[in-house]
Amino acid sequence: MKRAAITGVAGQDGTYLARWLLRQGYEVHGLLQFPFDREEPGLCRRYSAEEMAAVRWYNGSLEDPFSLVRFLKAAKPTEIYHLAGLTDSRQSFAVPEESVLAITLGTLRLLEAARELCLDARVFLASSAEVFGVPAYTPQDENTPMRPFSPYGIAKLAADQFARLHRDQYSQFVAVGILYNHESSLRPPNYLSSRVARAVATIKQGRAKELQLADLSAQRDWSDARDFVRAFWLTLQVPAPGDYVLASGVSRRVEDLVACAFRAAGLDHREFVHVTKRSQESKQVVTGLCGNPHKAEKELGWQRAWSFEETVQDLVLAELENRTELLRADPLPSRRGPATPA
Repeated sequence: MKRAAITGVAGQDGTYLARWLLRQGYEVHGLLQFPFDREEPGLCRRYSAEEMAAVRWYNGSLEDPFSLVRFLKAAKPTEIYHLAGLTDSRQSFAVPEESVLAITLGTLRLLEAARELCLDARVFLASSAEVFGVPAYTPQDENTPMRPFSPYGIAKLAADQFARLHRDQYSQFVAVGILYNHESSLRPPNYLSSRVARAVATIKQGRAKELQLADLSAQRDWSDARDFVRAFWLTLQVPAPGDYVLASGVSRRVEDLVACAFRAAGLDHREFVHVTKRSQESKQVVTGLCGNPHKAEKELGWQRAWSFEETVQDLVLAELENRTELLRADPLPSRRGPATPA
């Protein structure tokens, strides 16, 4: 039986990946940031009772190398998925040292522990499109110059470089996924996709009258998180490790996402969206990010099952239906039809 060790197992990607791997017959070991008693209520909302019993849970921190050693010693993994760490690039400006500690040094500590304890384990490292900063050209691929524009992007790039070092110098199988925006109804409210979906639901239900947004022209490359976790797995199933851009290959405006979300509820976004002045705190960090997934599609055989429209519709329906987290966290849900117009 294959054994997977997952850091960040309580997050969006970690949840989908853990539940998907269990269905593939894996023995799953998950690293939690806080003690299990503290994490348990949230985990029970996302995992079934059978899955809770099947996953081996551990407590540890990227800042504590000894906890990482204990985790890998106990798990004895054949595959390691490193998904933990800060995810908010704007927040990284306020806590640059914490970003480096959690992202760069945390990754290095995990790689070193794996090198000492389970050198044959295959490692997937979740990176970010923000390593490109203001990109040299669009769309970006694995050879695009990397010039990060935030502490988060700088920390991610440094972590990626350690991954390549371990791959080249120590012959570790370390794959790097350069991730673009990937959404699901598990996103917390501070993410744009979640904020829009929740606003559409409240407007549809008559509990709100408008949605305020600062910029409808900003562009992003959006995909579905459930498609991405399959790509994580695929990067570890090929003969040799590599770097892979994971993206849709299509750049869309915020207005496209907003229009699609309102349309899923039978509404016209132009009647409800109010554009406000952008605050300094919400200032865009990077622009022009759009990934070229050709290498992942060709070498891994990766295919996306969710279209942009299906993903956005699913976000809205999850709010309108008031879905439980357990249903939202299903890595292979049945498709839902469009909401009935008012």
